[in-house]
Amino acid sequence: VMTLSEARMTIDATKRFSQGFNQLPDITEGQQKQLRNFYSTNFIPRLKKSSLGEPQVATYYPDPGPERYLKYHYVAKPEPSTLEDAKDGSAWSAVHKQYHKRFLRLAELFGYQDIMIADIKTGAIVYNTSKEDDLGTNLLSGPYSDSPLAKVFQEVKQSKDPFFVTFSDFQPYKPAFGKPIMFVATTVHEGDELVGALIFQLSNKHIDDLMTANRKWPEVGMGVSGETYLVGGDTTFRSSPRSFLEDPKTYLEIARKGGLSEEKIAEIQQTGTPILVQPVKTEGARMALEGRTGIASYTDYRGVPVEAAYQPIRFGPFEWGLLAKFDQRELFNGIRRLARTLLLVSALLIPALTLLTLWIARAFIRPIRRLLDATETISSGNYAIHIPEAADDEFGDLATAFNTMSTKLSEREDNLQRQVEENDRLLLSILPSSAASRLKQEGGQSLAETHPSVSVLFAEIEGWNELSQSLPAEESINLLNELTSALDDAVERFDVEKLQDVGNNYLAVSGLSRPRIDHEKRAADCGLAMLQVMRRFNQKYNVDLSLDIGLHAGPLSTGVVTGERLSFDIWGKTINIARGIHESPKRNVIQASAAIVEALQSLYSFQALPAIPVKGQGEVAVWELEGPITPAESPDSSQLQGAHP
Repeated sequence: VMTLSEARMTIDATKRFSQGFNQLPDITEGQQKQLRNFYSTNFIPRLKKSSLGEPQVATYYPDPGPERYLKYHYVAKPEPSTLEDAKDGSAWSAVHKQYHKRFLRLAELFGYQDIMIADIKTGAIVYNTSKEDDLGTNLLSGPYSDSPLAKVFQEVKQSKDPFFVTFSDFQPYKPAFGKPIMFVATTVHEGDELVGALIFQLSNKHIDDLMTANRKWPEVGMGVSGETYLVGGDTTFRSSPRSFLEDPKTYLEIARKGGLSEEKIAEIQQTGTPILVQPVKTEGARMALEGRTGIASYTDYRGVPVEAAYQPIRFGPFEWGLLAKFDQRELFNGIRRLARTLLLVSALLIPALTLLTLWIARAFIRPIRRLLDATETISSGNYAIHIPEAADDEFGDLATAFNTMSTKLSEREDNLQRQVEENDRLLLSILPSSAASRLKQEGGQSLAETHPSVSVLFAEIEGWNELSQSLPAEESINLLNELTSALDDAVERFDVEKLQDVGNNYLAVSGLSRPRIDHEKRAADCGLAMLQVMRRFNQKYNVDLSLDIGLHAGPLSTGVVTGERLSFDIWGKTINIARGIHESPKRNVIQASAAIVEALQSLYSFQALPAIPVKGQGEVAVWELEGPITPAESPDSSQLQGAHP
């Protein structure tokens, strides 16, 4: 969902559909008459059959303008979802012809019932693949403004996060004529601007396929009566039960005998599913929805005795219950046959005295063997062993002493493991992962390592000192922590390692712990992401901070010194150059050295700047990294290198 929302095709389609929608005129009186006839003879009669009340044409007949125009040309037509161009000459139809087949293919490929695009400002559905009645409707004021579709749109509208995703539980949806529908929605951004909402409409088919192994119950070990299903917080189905999928007619007869009303029977027949209709008020469903996990015997929704396992399932903001069950008759049938067979064999072949003798011998041997087996288990490193202490004799005392020893050994092992994990965590908080791993393997007083090719990013937060002096100390440190955490997230996203952040300075290295052939690109992408973080931070808190970033690639030396306290140090001219070229008279600038430019000149746009004097290095040529470029815009390397003598 998020990948499609970030695609250039989706962003362009969202903007162009919104523009074309707002330009659509009203339809003629003759066309209005035809459209009204469609609602009165087609849509409203079908909606009445869905047990959703007594709908009237006036409630759903579209408002004048774009909504009415689209529903006449695209909804009230035979096979509307296959229509690419109504040939009405509108700009909207031209956009539809360009994009509809692509979105329709995505819907078919991933099994979505519908893919919708909503104008974030007006709330209008400016496009959908299915051409259901929600095309063109306004989710803020139209007939479906109280639907789950409108709810997820409102959540998208209130979010400014480009990675925001929300969804609804299954609910009856009127444009789908009362069938249970779930909606998944996300934001569509162009840069920092929220331009629309991308919404997906899903039926319960995929969940049914998952819960039934594509209806191959016997093949996955569920026998004749075994099944798994989901129950929602309202104690109705969220996936179809096996008995309904195998024989809907018999299922409805059993449900009717079980007291299900004729109104709900008709609703199941109309929607083709018992989801959201059939109550499941069994012990297993109740326990799962209370957050418990376990196994129970009870009578299920069909009135049949079953053995069932249950557990809660958190599905986003919703609490569902997962149940797996077998009919007791099928489950215990093999056990009953085995019991009868053993009884017959025992009665015919084994004398009572032999049975008694064996039983007495086993009574003496069993505790000893149990103790021997438990001792071997502990010697293998498994301390979670417990011997039954039922006997009130020397064997019972021995079992008690053994269990006490096992418990103490297990506690010591757990404490030791927790201490090792805590030591590893503390070590990783001080050292990079490669240095920490080497230190644990080799030990020693000092470890030094040379890295032949890495990229160093040095950044300084300009304006922080002035801002912090104008704020209370607590507020200042909270802002700095939030900004640093956001920068850390950007660094981790590109697998770049942060080495230091002291005050308003930030140092990170790409290709240090794990050598990478693309460390220059990762460092450049990381720098661009950090600039975006800074812009969002400024916008959120209405402050005026900027980042000066220096990028350089080359060899680097690192070392770990042990003693009373561990210390990790890095040195070399690579870090000196990155630090030396970071300052700029401009704001939010990434200044890169010739090594970075040479590696990335075909991927990014660079602007030559005056050389910068760096202590110990003389004049260093620098370029401003402006951003990614397309292959057609890639500059000639000679142009970039010619900016400095």
